[in-house]
Amino acid sequence: MLEDHLLLIEDYMNCGQIDLALKMLEELSQLYPENYHVASLLGECYLTLGKPEKAIKPLQWATKQFPIEHAQMINQLVPDLQTLPEQAPDDEKKIVLQIKRSFARKEKNALWVDHYLLGCAYGRCMKFRPAIQHLNIADGMNPNNAEIIRNLGWIRCMQNDPDSGRVLLRKAIALDPGNALAYNDLGASYMFEENLEEAQQWLNKALELDPQDEFIHNTAEKLEELMAYKTLFGTIPAE
Repeated sequence: MLEDHLLLIEDYMNCGQIDLALKMLEELSQLYPENYHVASLLGECYLTLGKPEKAIKPLQWATKQFPIEHAQMINQLVPDLQTLPEQAPDDEKKIVLQIKRSFARKEKNALWVDHYLLGCAYGRCMKFRPAIQHLNIADGMNPNNAEIIRNLGWIRCMQNDPDSGRVLLRKAIALDPGNALAYNDLGASYMFEENLEEAQQWLNKALELDPQDEFIHNTAEKLEELMAYKTLFGTIPAE
């Protein structure tokens, strides 16, 4: 059954076996081209594997379809209060209402994740306007999420607006002091302005928090190259 396949795919993803998950999802997308869960997971896998351009289409579809499909699922799994017999005890009505509220919370959580992933995909494709649009939607649904705010901050920096970008990056750090990528992004923003000493302070913190992260190491190596060049020639190389 589809549900069993999706559970297996989620297990693969949780274990880091993204290639296996993607292979299954691409097969399922041919069999179930209008299934929300398949589309959402497919987009997430593409993004995780560094293929943001392929992630956009399934995530676009998922953000539009999810409320419809989820509403149908709720109606199937949870009886409506009006369908309960008149003599149904108040406790039973309360239980049903709690279940519906629980489903509503899950719907909200899933929907913001899709917009967040879509915003990240657009951002990595350098399409900053739709990236900010979807990240703002995710932020509205799930405010004060450090990862959403971090990505918004980084895109602002990429749009040559480092002041507002750094405000958001510092907010992400305040919300989650252990978010190594937020320190990395803040350091990288100073690299763009040739403020290498400031960049180094933030990148050192990022490496301290997550010494195994390849992306952070790449940023740190780029900084080392710039600092060595500046030591030799008194400036940094033009892009």
